[in-house]
Amino acid sequence: MEALKEKQEEKYNKRWVPYQWPWTDKYGNNITSIKEWLISRKFTVSYLVIAWTILAIFGYAARRNCDGPWEIQFMCEMTMWMEQFRTDFWHFLMTCFTTAWFHNDPQHIWFVTLFGFLFPVQSFEEQHGTWNTIKLYFASYLFIGLYTGSLFNFLQLYWPDTHFVSNGFNRTWMGGSVGIFAIIGSLSYFSSKKWFLWAMVTVFEVFNMTVIGNNVHISFIHISCASFGWVYSWVWDTYFLQKKKLATQTA
Repeated sequence: MEALKEKQEEKYNKRWVPYQWPWTDKYGNNITSIKEWLISRKFTVSYLVIAWTILAIFGYAARRNCDGPWEIQFMCEMTMWMEQFRTDFWHFLMTCFTTAWFHNDPQHIWFVTLFGFLFPVQSFEEQHGTWNTIKLYFASYLFIGLYTGSLFNFLQLYWPDTHFVSNGFNRTWMGGSVGIFAIIGSLSYFSSKKWFLWAMVTVFEVFNMTVIGNNVHISFIHISCASFGWVYSWVWDTYFLQKKKLATQTA
């Protein structure tokens, strides 16, 4: 049995893109039990249920104008504003864990659902476990919050009138894509070609900026998060998984 699992694991590790179908286990076998499937994807299912429930109750969050009914004001309080890094740091830290649940338009929530949680997130959760998925997912928000918060506030001291800086301050930042791109970066590290998925993210975001004309801030954040996920998993693998594997072999 152990030899079979090792063979399956070796086959799984040879994939350039270690995604899998939502109804399979990490070896590609179909999961026939609903209970087993729910247990294997607890975070994926929970996030989607909560995010869509919030959307049904509160509607879409505002990017900039927080004047309006209490639902809009509440969501503005729960999402991330760069200025709060300086003016209300502890509230800013709190939003690192709340802003992922809110979305500002249909494209936003559907991208997160279809291209995020139904592919990389549920794949990572099946392969590495629910708790490891939660840790990486929200660690990426803490990283990007502290990174961009300190960066934008530093840049504001010297270049306050540039579009990149001013636009970073005059809107709120929200949505589930930060954690998704961190998980894609992590999956890139665990694939047979450790550079491939990360490179695909970079090419995709450069194309978005230069050809489609998407927001440069979004692409900058996504590439930063994919890089964070790769480095996070390198540290995790080097200082925990390899030592754990060695301890098991010598026991």
